[in-house]
Amino acid sequence: MKRISTFIFLIFISTIAFSQSQNDYSYSAGINLFSYGEYPKLLNEVRSSENYRTAAIKGLNFKFNDNQISYRLIGTIYSENDYSFKNVCNDCETVTGKFKQFSAKLGFERNIIYGIVQPFYGIDLGYKTITFSGTSRDQSNAALYNVEVEKNGGLIYPFLGVKVNLLKSRLTVSAEAGIDMLYSHEKEVKNNGGSLTIENYKRWGFFNKPLGMLALQFNFGTQ
Repeated sequence: MKRISTFIFLIFISTIAFSQSQNDYSYSAGINLFSYGEYPKLLNEVRSSENYRTAAIKGLNFKFNDNQISYRLIGTIYSENDYSFKNVCNDCETVTGKFKQFSAKLGFERNIIYGIVQPFYGIDLGYKTITFSGTSRDQSNAALYNVEVEKNGGLIYPFLGVKVNLLKSRLTVSAEAGIDMLYSHEKEVKNNGGSLTIENYKRWGFFNKPLGMLALQFNFGTQ
C-alpha cells in the first residue's frame, strides 16, 4: 500500500512539474472582472467596516510572459452613480453623487512554482484619477451644499495571487490581493449657493484590497 501511495504521489508531482502553464505562451490578454476592497476617502469621510466595496470593474490586461516572469499592463475603470458616504461624523451629513475611478498600472508578476496552479507575487507602478460630483444633505434631507472632488496621484501596488491554467493553459483565471499605496493631489470645491470654497490637499493613502482583481486571460504565441 505504501508503494502504491508513493507511486501516485510521484505521478502527481511529475504532472505539476511538467504540465503546461501560462508561461508556455509569449502573450496573455484578458479582462478584469471583479474587485473587493477599500477606496480612497473623499472629503472627511467617516471610515467603518462598511468601506470595503464590492465592484464589477471594467478593464483590460496585457502580459508579456518570459519564463517565470510576466510583465503586465493593466487599465481599469469603475463608476457608481449613487456613491454615498457619511461625512465628518455619522450624524452630521450624508454625501451622495457620481463616483468615477480610472487607473493604469505597469509592473511584473513572478510565479513561485511552474504548473497548472501557480502562486505568484509582484508589484505595479501606476496612475490613478478619481472624480466625484454630489450633494451633501443633513439628517432631515435638506441640501447643504454641492461638491466636486478631483483626486490624481501616483500608485504603488504590491500583490500576492494565484492563477489556474485551463484548456492546456490557453485560458488562465487569476485572483490577487494587495495594497494600494497612493500619493495624490486632491481638489475639493464646495458650493452652497451663496459662496464657493476651494481647498487643495496632498496626501498619502493606504488601501487594503483583499481581492484586488479577479481576471480571465487568453494566452497565445508559443515561445
